Amino acid sequence: MGVKVNRFPKMAALQKFRALRLGYPEELAEAIGVAEAVKYAIFKNLHRLKRQGKEEEAEKLAPEYGSQKETLDWKTFELFKLAAKEGKPFVGGRTYTAADYRRQVIERFGEEVGRKIEEWARRLVEQTPEELLRNEQKFFNKVWKVHRDDPIEV
Repeated sequence: MGVKVNRFPKMAALQKFRALRLGYPEELAEAIGVAEAVKYAIFKNLHRLKRQGKEEEAEKLAPEYGSQKETLDWKTFELFKLAAKEGKPFVGGRTYTAADYRRQVIERFGEEVGRKIEEWARRLVEQTPEELLRNEQKFFNKVWKVHRDDPIEV
């Protein structure tokens, strides 16, 4: 039976396994996964607000780097188009860790469903050519968009 799982934990898991396949250690891959999901959630909400003519609200939601811009590292996670701060992915004004990933993917849905989400993501990433894994836009369009509404079988 398929369980309805929203897109956020699916994106987090998919990006985790993408990062693992690209050689990142598991704890960092989990942090990248949740940071990528946050990044795309911000983009989606910004786009929605702008479409609705709510530019002021969109500006409040936009990631503010402000005075931190000089201290952010854009090379460490360049492949993911993520900033880093003190070696951790940084999005929306905060850093992300493996604990954030576990909270959003495993604890939120329970161990069984969380592991099924991860199995789904692992399977997709294993089937994805490395060329797509290394290209943020191609990965988004050719892997994520195609599979984001797949049911999670439990």
